[in-house]
Amino acid sequence: MTFESRATGGYVQSASGQASFTYYSGCSAPACGKAASGYTAAINQLAFGAPPGAGAGDACGRCFAITGTADPISPSYTGPFNSIVVKVTDECPVNGNQEWCGQTQSNHNNQHGMPFHFDICQDTGGAGAFFPSGHGALTGTFTEVSCSQWSGSDGGALWDGACLSGETAGNWPATGCGNQGTAP
Repeated sequence: MTFESRATGGYVQSASGQASFTYYSGCSAPACGKAASGYTAAINQLAFGAPPGAGAGDACGRCFAITGTADPISPSYTGPFNSIVVKVTDECPVNGNQEWCGQTQSNHNNQHGMPFHFDICQDTGGAGAFFPSGHGALTGTFTEVSCSQWSGSDGGALWDGACLSGETAGNWPATGCGNQGTAP
């Protein structure tokens, strides 16, 4: 797999690839600064594009089709698996989340061998739609898609694959919000 290493801060961002998936709750104050209804997710810090507390990273407002293909905790489980489209509204920081979001410049993969991680918001229904009953961690694939494929609302018609002010950006490696600070 080829990674798009961004010139700004060493972040690693790609429009498609392999990822791991978990879920979390308490999604009402996301790092992008704007909550949304519809399926949302946090992305690992190395892909998000900003350290915790630094504001919106380049991943903010981007939409991804995600598909589960395996359960790393129960490898004998063969499906069925689901696909959904999520909008990135939050960050999964390295600190405290090393197992899933521990990707760094020196080690691009997490403990499950995945270069990207999406933590799907349980509060907006995404986790319930994505994870099979009894399974809370999966691996699979992701592809950046137009946010016209996302069925949600973030309170504004223009926050669509770019930053918070409404401009649009092409799929990575095009710049939306831009990256902030230095990658982990």
